[in-house]
Order: sequence, then C-alpha cells, then structure tokens
Amino acid sequence: MPAALVTGTFNPPHMGHVRLIKAAIEKRDQVVVVVLAQPHDRFSAELRARALVQDCLAEGVDETAMTVVHGYESTPYEPENPAVLKSNARVIEAHLRQTPPVDLLVTSEANGATFAQMLGLHHHIHDADRAIVPVSSTQIRKDLIGNWHLLGPGSRELLAIRAVFIGAESTGTTTTALAVQDALKARGGNFKHTNYIREYGRDLTMRKREQAETLGMPEYAVPWTVNDFVEIAVVQQQLEDVAARTGGPIVSCDTDVLATLVWERRYLGAKASLPMPANSPNRIYFVTQPDGIAFVQDKIRDSAEMRESMTREFEDVLVSTGRAWVALDGTVESRVELTLQALDAAMATAFEFNEA
Repeated sequence: MPAALVTGTFNPPHMGHVRLIKAAIEKRDQVVVVVLAQPHDRFSAELRARALVQDCLAEGVDETAMTVVHGYESTPYEPENPAVLKSNARVIEAHLRQTPPVDLLVTSEANGATFAQMLGLHHHIHDADRAIVPVSSTQIRKDLIGNWHLLGPGSRELLAIRAVFIGAESTGTTTTALAVQDALKARGGNFKHTNYIREYGRDLTMRKREQAETLGMPEYAVPWTVNDFVEIAVVQQQLEDVAARTGGPIVSCDTDVLATLVWERRYLGAKASLPMPANSPNRIYFVTQPDGIAFVQDKIRDSAEMRESMTREFEDVLVSTGRAWVALDGTVESRVELTLQALDAAMATAFEFNEA
C-alpha cells in the first residue's frame, strides 16, 4: 500500500505535528514526512527533522513507519497565492522522487484539499479545528515560552537556552546556577520547570577520593586519566540533554563539556584529548570571577592559588572559540540579576521565527 504524506516547515515542530503524523500512519501504516525550510532560517531543516523524529518516538510512533526527508526552498510563505502553491508542490514532488510512493496527503489546513489535488493525491483533513491538540505553528511562534508545554522533548532539546556557569574552584558557580534556577522558577508558567544540572566531575572526584581512602593512599594519589575526562564529558552531556528535553525554556548548567575540556588540560596537560565541542547560538557562558570571594575548602578542592589563572584560561578559551559569555562578580544577588538580564535579551532573539 502507498504511504501517506505529511509536509510542512515544522517551524518549530510541536505536538500537533506529532498527532498529524500519527493520524497519517493510522490511515496508511506508513508515512512520508517532508520537512522544508528557508535557507536563512535560524534552525536548519535537518535539525527540525531530527527533533520531529525524537518527538514522534517519545509518543510511541514506530520509527520504521516513518520516512523523513528534509530540504530547502525559497518560495515565499503565501499559502493563498496559487503561484506559490504551485512552486511549493513542485518542490515537494521533487523530494517525493526519493521516497516510497504516496497516495494520500494528510493535513489540518483549510487549503489541504486544493494542495492535494495539485499533487495528484487523495486528501484527509485531520483536526482542522485544533481540538485534539490545541496548537498551531503560528501560535507557537507568537509565544514560544507560553506554549513550551506543547513542544515534544526533541524540540525542547533543540530550542532550550543553556545558561552555563563555569569558573575556577570556589568562585560561586554552583551557588549562582542554583540561585538562577530558583529565580526562573519563581516566574511561574513554563519557567517553573527550569532544570538544574549538577557538575558530574565532582561526583567522580569524590569517588576517586574514596578509592584513595580504601587503598590507604594519600587523598589525591589516585591519578586522573583520559578515560576519566571522557566519562565526565559523556555523562555531563547526557545530563544536559535530559534536562533540556524535560524542562523549561532555560537550563541552568553547573559546567558543561567545554569546561570539562579546560579542566582536562589543567590536570593532564599534553595528554589531554577531548575535542573542542561545537558552538551553539543557544548557549551562553557565565564566568564566575574570584574577586572578593573567599576560598572555601570542601575537602576536594585543591587549587586556591590557581583561581586567577584558571579564570583567565576559561576566558581565553571562550574568546578564542567565539563563544558568547558574561563575567559575573559581586554578590549572588547582583550575579543573578545580570544573568537574568542576559537571558531575557537572548530569549528576545533566540525565540523569534520567520513566518513560514
């Protein structure tokens, strides 16, 4: 049996799209999904397609029932313009030459039947009134934060802003990250689901300390290895991904993979091997400064005399790799205030979408 077709810009993907895909599978067992983006869009067609697949899998869709393809077009978004519809239909037809055959277009749009006729397909209208999932792409784009709960986990992971707090030991990274989480949750709405990510490296440090005690060795006698830092990087990223998929529009991160790389260089020098992680426009670094902050020993810290040099090293890596960052000093209250200002400015642009 031929498959059903679902197509659109998915800008961004949301749970209404997932329900539409499930409806298409109910009609034909198989669905072909064509994800089209404009070349200047903030998020690529590939990233949207990946997020959409993850959203579908989270809702129990069988991955083998989906064929997802993605591409680009520069046709203006004017769904009532016949010339635009014809151009869009030609673009979709070209993509369908690379997929299993389809005979049915499933949409929630008023012009769906007309568009299906242009493609030479039957048409099924699903939830035109948005009663099953009360959401549309236009609604999402107008208020992403207010409609965050209508995004699937893959889309949340794609869109969530990471506020990453990094710095030398005993400069307030954990205190600030937790205080920012509290401040965001106090805003209510979808911010009440703001997640915090702990520093997994501290867990491993405690484990190595316990190993030394068990073996009757000095406190820092169990050496750090490349494998230790690989473990930290992998687990830290996993924690971040889960937090983004399950939380609100911002994730408060007490370190990340980039910071792990800096610490690996500190401990292993020339033996360090972690690759530089890719940059992301949705990631903002906050470097906690040691100025006026007393060093507090918590049984695992060992570099009071290196706080200034480590701070500079963090800053140098951020500058050399072109990452966005903010320097935080002063009281916890002033740090939180500046952090929130930076995050609000970021959301004002990061959550804007082209009308397509």
